[in-house]
Amino acid sequence: MKTRFVYRYGLLLALFFGLNACIEKEDDYISKYCPGSCTEVNGQVLNGSGQPLRGMQLLATWQNLRTFKAGGGGATRKKAVAYTDDSGNYTLRFLLRDDEMLEGQIEVVPQGRNCNQTTCQSYTLYWDELKRDTTFSHDFLID
Repeated sequence: MKTRFVYRYGLLLALFFGLNACIEKEDDYISKYCPGSCTEVNGQVLNGSGQPLRGMQLLATWQNLRTFKAGGGGATRKKAVAYTDDSGNYTLRFLLRDDEMLEGQIEVVPQGRNCNQTTCQSYTLYWDELKRDTTFSHDFLID
């Protein structure tokens, strides 16, 4: 009985990690001085008392984890990285590919020593709202 239990759950874990290993990951960075038709996300990062956080890294990633391609489990592309200035302001600029505007999402996540899923919430833009030559604004409050 115990052997069946271990076998079944071991098989499920192997399947789960196997599918995650099939996610295509790549860097798709473009200069922050995007050549045109760029999408921009800007805003400010503040701490719990409203003070700006300088030097905080923000990462924009496109993800399409719903589509299962032949031999693959989706795709993830790192689109842009930026750091906040002395006033806590940031600007991420990236060029959206045609396929990225048809499905998937852009996720902007603060990165830092005190960040986790609770203290550093992400900001998500879904495929149906993604456009080139558009600016989105979002402020982060880091507890």
